[in-house]
Amino acid sequence: MFMQFLNQYKGLPGQVYIILLARIISAMGMFVYPFLTLFLSTRMEFSEVRIGKFMLIVALTYIPAAMIGGKIADRFNRRITYLTAMILADCALLTAGFLYQSILVVYFLLISFFFMNMSMPVLAAMMMDLTSPTNRQESFSLVYLGVNIGGAVGPMAAGFLFENHTPWIFWGQGILSLLALCLIALFVKDTLPDQTAYHRIKMDETRFLEAARNESLLVILAKSPILIAFAICASALSFSYAQVSFMLPLQMKDLFGIAAGAKYFGFLCSLNCIVVVLITPFLVLLTKKNKPLTNLAISGFLYMIGFGLYGVSDQLVLFYLFTVIWTTGEIISATNTGVYIANNSPISHRARFQSIFDIIQGTGRAIGPLKMGYYLVDHSINQAWALIALICLTASISLIVLRKIEQ
Repeated sequence: MFMQFLNQYKGLPGQVYIILLARIISAMGMFVYPFLTLFLSTRMEFSEVRIGKFMLIVALTYIPAAMIGGKIADRFNRRITYLTAMILADCALLTAGFLYQSILVVYFLLISFFFMNMSMPVLAAMMMDLTSPTNRQESFSLVYLGVNIGGAVGPMAAGFLFENHTPWIFWGQGILSLLALCLIALFVKDTLPDQTAYHRIKMDETRFLEAARNESLLVILAKSPILIAFAICASALSFSYAQVSFMLPLQMKDLFGIAAGAKYFGFLCSLNCIVVVLITPFLVLLTKKNKPLTNLAISGFLYMIGFGLYGVSDQLVLFYLFTVIWTTGEIISATNTGVYIANNSPISHRARFQSIFDIIQGTGRAIGPLKMGYYLVDHSINQAWALIALICLTASISLIVLRKIEQ
């Protein structure tokens, strides 16, 4: 059985393995975003509503950033677009480290997140270019696995740095990200498809939805109502998942205090990554025969259980258990979402398709902290987690309905 887990990752395109290594390194420096809520509340003394507004602005930057990145990447050069955006993001992070005690830090964080957001659909499009339906789930899941191998270290290290060495949260992420970019700059060629790739996909009857199209992006989307509905369901799940970085650290702070809460939250983030590393190969092998929409419905159900149970617990050991439950849902979601988009995206519009999906999904992530910040003014965190559980259940049922329609 163990060899089956490993063998499914053999024989993938060589550049996928380079992207894997780069993502491991950059994820090891994933310091800033997991601790953004605590940083703003304890260092900048932002209220919960103000934090929610800031995180909304951060998320809203995705709309212009993703559209710009997607447009450039589909027209010119994916690799250069990605490298340029990430270098600018890292420079802003390094500057933020020197200004961490000043209100100016929030502006450099916004600049950094803007360029990070610009790069995200580009990297996803590169992965689509390098893979086919026969190896796409394995490739996407392997890179996702790599992100979590690095991520198992990042939040735990940041938890110890946060209290007494705050600047290194910014500097550490910037430096490790630049090291990862060196790998992509040296070993990954541009993946923008040419006319040969257009013809090859057009001749493959199993990939007719990936064939190049001459129509505008809006016309193509108008002809894909199931894909739009899918994106809305994913947006609801993103709304819920955003509470891991918003409500969960606040709950840890309320239950255990600032210093202990920051460390425990770091442990939960690291546990999330460790679980991903340990069971992703098993879950991919177990679910790869299912349709992506079926798997995503299962993911929503697991989110409902894991997040909902946070609202009825004050014991640290139970938080570990519930984190394992929703992490299982996260794995299934992460290893199927990109596959579904890739299998339904014209090769000529991949980066723009990814950017539009990310914008719709990101809307949920954007409004999640703000809406729940307002909700927490008059409600407890326990009641807020109950609401999140209901949203996840609704999304899961909707995905089941979409699967039936698709059939």
